[in-house]
Amino acid sequence: MTTKQKRRTAAEIIAFHFSCDIKDVSEGRYQSTRFSDPAVYVMGEDYFCCPKAGQKPAVDKQFPDRWDWKEIGEWYGRKVYRAKGTA
Repeated sequence: MTTKQKRRTAAEIIAFHFSCDIKDVSEGRYQSTRFSDPAVYVMGEDYFCCPKAGQKPAVDKQFPDRWDWKEIGEWYGRKVYRAKGTA
């Protein structure tokens, strides 16, 4: 008997990667009306996203060079990306 794997949200996967609470990641959702698929999250000064398999990281259409995404891990078949914040 095989069990169906539960579908994970981007916030869950990012929280799993950092071993932190999902609520902490979810509360850091960045401009949800502009960046919904994939969603972008802020933790500290850095940005994170976890696009679906085959999807590319988020792009800001107003500022296409805003984020330089680097892959930092993969969980549940989805890659986790990080972009350094500019302070």
